[in-house]
Formats: sequence, structure tokens, C-alpha cells
Amino acid sequence: MQMRFPLLAALLGLLAVFPAHAQTDLQTERATAWKARLTEHIVGNRLLPTEVRGQTGHAKMTFVIDRSGKLTSRTLIESTGSRQLDVALLAIFDRAQPFPEPPSELTEDTFSFVVPIVSDGRHFGLVPYGLAASVPTPAFARSDALDAWRKTVTEHVWRHRAFPPEAIGQKGDAGATFVIDRSGKLISNALAESSGFRPLDAETLAMVERSAPFPKPPVEAKDDLQRMTILITFDGTRPMGGPWADEAKVKAKVNSVCRGC
Repeated sequence: MQMRFPLLAALLGLLAVFPAHAQTDLQTERATAWKARLTEHIVGNRLLPTEVRGQTGHAKMTFVIDRSGKLTSRTLIESTGSRQLDVALLAIFDRAQPFPEPPSELTEDTFSFVVPIVSDGRHFGLVPYGLAASVPTPAFARSDALDAWRKTVTEHVWRHRAFPPEAIGQKGDAGATFVIDRSGKLISNALAESSGFRPLDAETLAMVERSAPFPKPPVEAKDDLQRMTILITFDGTRPMGGPWADEAKVKAKVNSVCRGC
């Protein structure tokens, strides 16, 4: 009997550990999904007022919301260089409330985020995966680490883009979905969105293939395989020597995490 109690205690200890890990993973997933909803919600209010149309610039803001989605504060921490544009960007966050409410797995009373933004003269946009928690918590720390990696992968792929000579005079949007393992190896690659023009579609896939090996996923990634989708705008109608892709229109997003695919 004396030997059973240590064994029983060890088993109870294991049972206590597993739910904790499951809860941690769930919190990270909920934090990631909620940040994505917040980003989409903010971008939905991105039209600039008439008086600042044509003004461009980069800025960085921090904002705080409570559990009901109410905006409790917003502060410009890096200016665009234009007072009018700065005021317009602050007003966009005012109009965006109420924000999506946080999931029940996140128990804080308030949530603070920092976000880099850019104005193209008509709209403002968020840098892909730019929204990050300014008050670190374990769930947001893991989510932010994955977002930073996805942004790094996106930039890595962009550096390997090229325009096919046979597509001069053509333009279109295309996308590729690809899976990466923990070593950064490309596991699979498929067309997610067709441009309608075969050379552009082929180049989209080739761009991803040239990018291998990819930056390794962070240790915070709980899945061995990570799936991403890159969407890119091709424009071969511009004068030779000019940029062929408008990076302000290049979008990147994660469709899902690939488990065991």
C-alpha cells in the first residue's frame, strides 16, 4: 500500500498537467482568432475623410478596450508627420467602436494593443500581422510570436518574386497556399486563387518554391506543420523599369493551421 500512494500521486499530477496545457493552447488559439477579428474590424473603418485625401504616411498607435469592446483610450506613439492625418487616424479608432468582445478564455478586464498603420492617400491599412498586445500575457505572447514569424515569412516570399517576361502587359491577382514544417522545409504548395492567366499563376507557385527553405516556426508553434496563404497583385502594364507589383495592394493572411496534413 505504501508504494501505491506515490504512484497515485504521480498519476494525479499528470492528470493535472494535461488540462493546463490544453487550456493554454485554447487561450492562444482564441487570442490569435480575436486579434484577426480586431484587425478586420479596424480595416473595415479605414476610409479617410475628404480633407486628408492624398496625404500619405506611416504611424503607430496604441489603443485599449474593455471586455465589452468599448474603446477606453487611444494614443498616437509615432506620427505620420501630418497633424491633420494624425487626427483623422485617431478618429477612425473612435468610429470603430464597439470592437469585437474578447473570448471568455481571456480573463483580463482590459486589453492593450499596438498597431503600425499606413495611409495610401485614400485609405489606411494595417501592416500584415502588425497588431500586437502591448501588455504581455502568456496567451498573447505566443500569438504575437506566431504573427511575427508569419510576417517574416511573408516578407521572405516577397523577396523572391519575379515578373514573367511573357506576361508583360498583363495584370491580375493570384494566391498560393503552402505548408512548412518545423525545419522550414516546404512540404506542399498549391494555387489558392487564380489570376486567370497561366504565366502569372505559374510564377506565383514558383515564387513560393524559390523561397524554400523558409524561416523556422517559433517554438511557440504547437503544430509540426504550418499553413499560410500569400496573395499578390501582378501589374505588367506599368512602364519598364517601374515596380511590377503594388506592395500596398499585396495582402497576406493565414487561412488556418495545418494539423497532420
